[in-house]
Amino acid sequence: MCRTGPQGQCCGSVPKAPSGGAVRAPRGEERQPVATRLEFSRGEVLAQKYEVVDQLDESPLGVTYRAKHLKSGSYVRLTLLTPSIAGPEHKEQIVAAFRTAKSLDHPNLCKVGELGEHNGVAFYTFEDFDGSTLRELLQEYRINGKSFAVKEAAQICVQILEGLSELHQQGLALRALRPEYVLVNIRWTGPRRQTFVAQTKITGVGLWDLVPTQLLAEDEFTRGEAQYLAPELKSFDPIPTPRSDVYSTGVIFYEMLVGQAPVGTFQLPKVRRPDLPAHVNDVVELAMAQAPDDRYPTPQDFINDIQRTFQDANLHDELPQRPLVTPIGWGLALVLVVFIGVILFNLRPDPRRLAETADAQIRKEVFDEIQASQPPPETYKEMYARHPQNMVFIPAGPFVAGRLHTESDNVSLSEPTAEKRYTEGFLIDVFEYPNLEKAVPRFEVSFSEAKGLCEEQGKRLCTADEWERACKGPRSLVYSYGDTFDPDFCGLGVEDPYPSGTKPQCKSEWGVFDISGGFREWTSTTPANSKSRALVRGGLKSHPEKGTRCAMSTDESMGFSDKSISFRCCRDPDAPEAEK
Repeated sequence: MCRTGPQGQCCGSVPKAPSGGAVRAPRGEERQPVATRLEFSRGEVLAQKYEVVDQLDESPLGVTYRAKHLKSGSYVRLTLLTPSIAGPEHKEQIVAAFRTAKSLDHPNLCKVGELGEHNGVAFYTFEDFDGSTLRELLQEYRINGKSFAVKEAAQICVQILEGLSELHQQGLALRALRPEYVLVNIRWTGPRRQTFVAQTKITGVGLWDLVPTQLLAEDEFTRGEAQYLAPELKSFDPIPTPRSDVYSTGVIFYEMLVGQAPVGTFQLPKVRRPDLPAHVNDVVELAMAQAPDDRYPTPQDFINDIQRTFQDANLHDELPQRPLVTPIGWGLALVLVVFIGVILFNLRPDPRRLAETADAQIRKEVFDEIQASQPPPETYKEMYARHPQNMVFIPAGPFVAGRLHTESDNVSLSEPTAEKRYTEGFLIDVFEYPNLEKAVPRFEVSFSEAKGLCEEQGKRLCTADEWERACKGPRSLVYSYGDTFDPDFCGLGVEDPYPSGTKPQCKSEWGVFDISGGFREWTSTTPANSKSRALVRGGLKSHPEKGTRCAMSTDESMGFSDKSISFRCCRDPDAPEAEK
């Protein structure tokens, strides 16, 4: 694990120990060999108080045992640290790493116990968590021809991400995330013991700081297995960031879903396993993108997408039921079902036609209401005279929020289905900040920065509903330019910055530019379950057809910023008259 600096760089990297782990003795003193023995058998005693029970694992960090404390009788896990990275000359670094590990307290991180030494070799202990490694579980499932159910894989992955989120909030990046270093305890509960409950913990947190990134890359290469280490950490100048850990989690998630790790040019999960939810490919592609900027920025963003994607019935396997009728009864019932089915098939309405009718009806209702309540031209003139230039006035009225009935359920599970909503009248910037035609928008801004810049101009951030209504126009379109995705109008969403207003067809019917393309944009609306995050409208990396829809939204931490995010401002009609 590496502490990340302001720009994501790894601070306090550990120098390599001299060959063999030896320390040069002071002049005039006889050199004493340093003990480097790491292999111990059952029954041997370490540091005069820990009896070896079993060897569990060997990693670049060291060799891990299950051990029994002789005095208390309690069991712990004990890792003898590799002398080349934790020799006597590294004492200060070892102590600092241990203090970091000791300060971490999270249910998905293994708690450390004590730091000690056995015959010149440093060790640390951590809780003897009652569980198998995720690697052992994967192998067990593979041998038995089983696959993780979607809800099982999602549950384990979310817990890994929650542990990582805690590390990242402390300014740390793990880097060393593999199934071998994840412990999982599985219980089956409920009346029929059919409910899967997992408790997951990451091992080695804090102490991985001692292992240089190059050594992790070399270890992965020699294993000849899946590449869990993010691509950027194998470069000449590796810089660990939270996105590096997101990549590793994505590889693990893929392996749990498919049963095999992604190696080389791999097939997407749904190709290998057709029963998976429709958007699982999008989740995996975003998590495992080669470029860090194309991945989920934080573990929480990864979690949000998992929850959105898998909150449907695919997460709830039906429980097997005992037959209640005899085989003869089943036969009679089958004949009856077929007979009724033939009749109903000829009478059933066309679902597509029903959806089209419902969409047409609510759209017409909304459009007619807008037309009937249009203010007189004098109102528009007054608005534009009192308020800053390059703003569009949208009068109070309705719009169709969320996805239409004719759109796939999978575009976004969190969206309402063709819900009629209202907004008060408001003004919105024609372009993204600084709201000037042909100017490159201001991007890589946090929520508070965007909010402050709007307020400096006597404006405010738009609400999520205002933004969606401004995008959809009076006819409540899917995209600002129509109902069918066309990259010729607004490009491919989140991409290289382009000057505002230079795509003349990328304009909503209200006259707002670049709202279905270009950057994602902050809004002032917060999710119901978090006041430290805000909804972001427009744009979704690697999925422009879904992401540039007017109804599309995600949420981000208010302190987050990256190259994909910008904003535009809104203003209330009764706000004080602006200086021209």
